Amino acid sequence: MTTPLRVALIGPGRIATAHLEAIHTASDATHLVAVAGLASERERTEQLAQKYGAERAAHDPAAVLAADDVDAVVLTVPNHVHAELAVALLERGKHVLVEKPLAVTVADVDRMIAAAERHDRVLMAAQCRRFFRGAQLARQRIGELGGPISLVHHLGVFAEGLATDWWRSAADVGGLALGLNGPHVVDTMLWLIGAAPTRVYARTRRLRPHWEGEDEAVLVVDFADGSLGTGYLSLNARQPYNERFITGPDGAMRLVDDRTLYLNGEQLVHEPVTPYIDGDPSFEAQMREFAAAVAAHREPQASAREVRPVTVVLQAALESQRTGLPVELAPEG
Repeated sequence: MTTPLRVALIGPGRIATAHLEAIHTASDATHLVAVAGLASERERTEQLAQKYGAERAAHDPAAVLAADDVDAVVLTVPNHVHAELAVALLERGKHVLVEKPLAVTVADVDRMIAAAERHDRVLMAAQCRRFFRGAQLARQRIGELGGPISLVHHLGVFAEGLATDWWRSAADVGGLALGLNGPHVVDTMLWLIGAAPTRVYARTRRLRPHWEGEDEAVLVVDFADGSLGTGYLSLNARQPYNERFITGPDGAMRLVDDRTLYLNGEQLVHEPVTPYIDGDPSFEAQMREFAAAVAAHREPQASAREVRPVTVVLQAALESQRTGLPVELAPEG
């Protein structure tokens, strides 16, 4: 029997509960050693540690860096500190699962990948939406549509205001809609199409004054095989939506909420929608994949190397919206 992976979580913010629930649910594969936050987050950190049965709460991330009873760390900290913490953890021999996006810039992602390779550690991006059964089946059967394909993804949520202070800064988030939900749209677009992105064009708007970054974004991505991906993101959708329309010369798919898949009008799989912030099957499947990759000493689904092009596309989208021009991507993406 495999010994459960000893895990700590750094960052007791709003998404932490989904990851902690996954660790708890996958208790045959993972064991929660610690929940860590800043001194200013003491109450929340201790509350989460107690609720999810952690051995201890820590009030300085450095305590996790130094811990010899922690094999792996889930990072749920603000986007702009992902790279610094991930590299430090990898250098201390910890495996790392990073909440999306991996980092705000490609240069930071490359530093993280280099550290993981140098220390022979697993570095995985928390691209949870891949792990629903509907999304997995779409990936398995997308070849039936022929090619090239057109993929259109509409993803809208309503953010009443700043869920956390760091959302205010476009630099810290990597935009806003693009930095928060862009990784979901771009990752599944690249994962399902399976070809290299070659060109990115983006237009954005800020409809409400709560933040520096955009709360509406449209991006168009060209692919090497002639496929076309279009993403529309909104933080102003009073009625949330998450729907993909995927069309090829030989058929069509519709993927709703990552869970319900239709192929040429026939429903193939359906799962009910539950509040993701409290954890859902995708977070558990993601955590099990992370633990299994560490145990087998293999690259996981959504490894940092595989997900790197997501940051390439998002960085290009920010440049495109700044200049008003499309951005051509280098062949290596």
